[in-house]
Amino acid sequence: MKTTTQDLAIAIYIINKHAKNAPALYEMKQRAIEKLLKQGKAQKVGLNYSPNPGKALQRLDVLVQVEDYLFHLPSTKEDRKTLNILEYEAQIRNPKASMPLNRAKQILEAYSPLPKPPAVKHSHPKQRPKYIGISTYLNGPSK
Repeated sequence: MKTTTQDLAIAIYIINKHAKNAPALYEMKQRAIEKLLKQGKAQKVGLNYSPNPGKALQRLDVLVQVEDYLFHLPSTKEDRKTLNILEYEAQIRNPKASMPLNRAKQILEAYSPLPKPPAVKHSHPKQRPKYIGISTYLNGPSK
């Protein structure tokens, strides 16, 4: 079954709603949005000062549009050089959508799976040292 950009946008929306309770979902959201940006299916609109900057006094987030949905991602130096700062408008909301969280995860994992960790070369196990008693060490091997 082919996943549409609208399906991806709704899946990201659902993941984003649950991400505060499961922070690992933020990475899933970011991978999917970055892939959509590379494919030209999403666009960076501008920068917003975060209303919840965490420990920082101010933080600029990139506002990304996917279909009718808007999402925030952390900004990069390049984003801060090239994008305009937009006034934050709290009344702008994403359209309501519903989808089971498990279905949203399946869609995003199929679209942008976690990169496989590099293969680890298995070396031969190290030889264990041969233990000898102190008396053997001091007196030499017995004959």
